[in-house]
Amino acid sequence: MEIMKQAWTITRQDLRNNPYALLWTLLFIMYLGFTFSFVVSMQLGKSGALNPAADFVMLVLIPILGYIYNRRTFKYLQEDSYTHMLAFLRILPIPVSAVIMSRIQQAVLAFIVNGVVFFTILFTVSGTLRVYAGTGFILSFALTWIGFGMLVHAIYMYLEFLKKGKAYFWLSLAIMLICGIVAIVVRIYGANLVSITAFYSKEWQLLSPVMWGALAAGVIGMLVSYQITLRKLIKRDLA
Repeated sequence: MEIMKQAWTITRQDLRNNPYALLWTLLFIMYLGFTFSFVVSMQLGKSGALNPAADFVMLVLIPILGYIYNRRTFKYLQEDSYTHMLAFLRILPIPVSAVIMSRIQQAVLAFIVNGVVFFTILFTVSGTLRVYAGTGFILSFALTWIGFGMLVHAIYMYLEFLKKGKAYFWLSLAIMLICGIVAIVVRIYGANLVSITAFYSKEWQLLSPVMWGALAAGVIGMLVSYQITLRKLIKRDLA
């Protein structure tokens, strides 16, 4: 509990030091939600199958809903800003566990706020998904993808804490490439992840096993990332 309090202190201070970060984040997510809604609305052929690009964009986009976009986020490649931040925090009387927990708190906060904005716009603009747009379906669909987003974001957090800017950049691109391969493989087998998610959300709503499985995977991923990152960050040379 003490770690949670210390982490929340770091989180609040970080938000105060970046007063416009939430505003810029919301504007960016609104743009992404508006743009992506047209990708989802594009259907192929008489069967109305979703454009396979929807899978790729969704796989890549949802994990980045876990970011609050500030100067540090955009400058990590040029300035290795995450490493510099960690080096600064290390000289303060703050346990490493609190620093990592603060990052998790910020990710959860970002997923909640960004998720509400993104999926509200998505279901408002996209005619393809709006036909199913009951409250249970919307929540189930959104939580399913947020669970997936948390799982992948846990990997991003690990890289953020333990890799320098350039390595973080190239490994992030590798994750996106893997997402593209997954989307292609799924398409080859005649399936579509967005359609599958929509089907289970429509049929099961808040009892969807896919939704609960995704959320469980996301939470477990965050906890595993916390434990591994904590163990390795203590030993990391930040020079």
